[in-house]
Amino acid sequence: MRHVPTVVTVVMFDADQAPCGVTIGSFVSLSLDPPLVCFNIKKDSTIHDELIKAQHYLIHVLREDQAAVSDRFADPNLSTRDQLIPEWIEEGPHGIPALREHLVRFDCRRTQLHDGGDHTIILACLEGIEEGKPSRPVVYHQRAYHAVGEQVADRSTGI
Repeated sequence: MRHVPTVVTVVMFDADQAPCGVTIGSFVSLSLDPPLVCFNIKKDSTIHDELIKAQHYLIHVLREDQAAVSDRFADPNLSTRDQLIPEWIEEGPHGIPALREHLVRFDCRRTQLHDGGDHTIILACLEGIEEGKPSRPVVYHQRAYHAVGEQVADRSTGI
């Protein structure tokens, strides 16, 4: 799957012991009416059980200059408390810590869980959107971070 580029997101949520965050590379828009998104979490992940119990999520799409943020929330050697750098965090909806910097942040309510083999698929309904400063998103491709490049076609021309 390393050949398929994915948008890089950090999902923040409130867990039993402390607020948590996790880097997710499976975020997709699912439906416009109602506004649904989904993402996946590996079942043997240490954060899996806490994530699927959460009712609300803040999904942050990261900018091209935020690869270090992605790495921090993907580091299995850091506890959930160690991941949260105070300078990066502000209070978000539902009392969930939110990343101050992001391309866009989605405030979501969990609606469904589905079995997806060795992953759990989480469906969530959008309750709010906050745009960050304009930038390009960071994507993960071939085991490395990349910025979205030059435009190759304009859909508005019908071509």
